[in-house]
Amino acid sequence: MVMGLPAHPLLVHFAIVLLLLAAGAQILAVLLARFRRWFGWGLPVLGVVSAVLVRLTQSAGDDLLTTGTVPATDLLSEHGMWGVRAGWAGIVLGVVTVLYWALTSEWGRERLTGRWPSWVRVVVSVLAVLAAVAAIVTVTLAGHTGSSSVWGSR
Repeated sequence: MVMGLPAHPLLVHFAIVLLLLAAGAQILAVLLARFRRWFGWGLPVLGVVSAVLVRLTQSAGDDLLTTGTVPATDLLSEHGMWGVRAGWAGIVLGVVTVLYWALTSEWGRERLTGRWPSWVRVVVSVLAVLAAVAAIVTVTLAGHTGSSSVWGSR
């Protein structure tokens, strides 16, 4: 609760925007070296902050359900399942953004390039894009089922 209001609806939009920004930035970083250099260490920071915020939003949603403030319905249950998936996708994206940055940044190239085979960067790049796509899909479906449960449309 924040000033008497449930935290979940207050956090949810901020979490959605940051996670989608992190996912989009990760895809751009993989595809465009210029963007990767421009965004720099902002990518892993955005990835970690969005992962933490999505997890906090998920926890606030769980609290909302357990207090009985919101009546449990099948649609709300589906929303909760997608919310859990979005939480995990956010965590995976946060970890992968840090790993990707460590492998592709100037700092990482100086310290890690000689230690790992070159194919590791390709594998991490593919995982980064897959994690970003998973985050986009899960947060979109969580948002859709959540708004449908509130507004009654499907």
